[in-house]
Amino acid sequence: MDIRSLEVFKAVAIEQSITKAAEKLNYVQSNVTARIQRLEQELGVPLLYRYHKKVSLTPAGRELLPHVNKLLYDFEEAIEAVKLSSAPRGTLRIGAMESTASTRLPLIFTQYHKKFPPVELSLYMAPTVDQVSTILKYKVDGAFVDGPILHPEIVEYPVFEESLVLITSYSPEPFQLELILHEPLLSSFAHCIYLGRWQRWLEDNGYAPMKVMEYGTLEGVLKCVENGLGVTVLPISMVESRMQGRLNCHPLPEPYRTVPTVFIRRRDSYMTSALSRFMELVGITNL
Repeated sequence: MDIRSLEVFKAVAIEQSITKAAEKLNYVQSNVTARIQRLEQELGVPLLYRYHKKVSLTPAGRELLPHVNKLLYDFEEAIEAVKLSSAPRGTLRIGAMESTASTRLPLIFTQYHKKFPPVELSLYMAPTVDQVSTILKYKVDGAFVDGPILHPEIVEYPVFEESLVLITSYSPEPFQLELILHEPLLSSFAHCIYLGRWQRWLEDNGYAPMKVMEYGTLEGVLKCVENGLGVTVLPISMVESRMQGRLNCHPLPEPYRTVPTVFIRRRDSYMTSALSRFMELVGITNL
């Protein structure tokens, strides 16, 4: 078993096609097929179901894939550690929620790129639950998420605090809670912690939870609110530049209002120079 065969297996698993994997790796198709067959012989189990021009992972293949991801990640980290100089270089994969990505990271990414241009910086944007999963699977080096996480395999560092507001369409009349309780509570993704805070306040104060409607994107959600379809809950930092008299913000009561943002990484991951400099730029000093 060699590292190239593992890379081939990962490519086939992602592409779900021998042909596409060969094109991606710049291999001839027969080479990809031979490496997969050799890997199956060495392990003594089939790794792929083959049908027409597509393939899919067998149960053994699905079990093997996360271990292959970790092995390849460790291999890349080992190569980078050997080559690493005092200046950051290589790749840096950062994950973030949409709230942080749209308000906090543009300036941070710009400053980092200007200081360390050799680093290939990339962003993966997804909700907190997905970011935690990508960290555990070694797919990103660090991520900004709603905290606390409290996972034994994850180290977390507090970085920001977000202040939540209930956003409604603009109306000159005084805000009346009863008038919006029957409206949809809009969200751009499932399992939104911001909506959860509002729903908890409603429950704690004797109100029934509001019906949640997912609407794909933040811009879509705000446009729906503006047109009177429903309401939403977001950090004030995400919407204060979009207000322009078309929307109203109502701060959530304490202690439901404040949500901490933490930066997380795997406890057993290698701390590269690129990552440590990024964390220092964010304001994390207890590395």
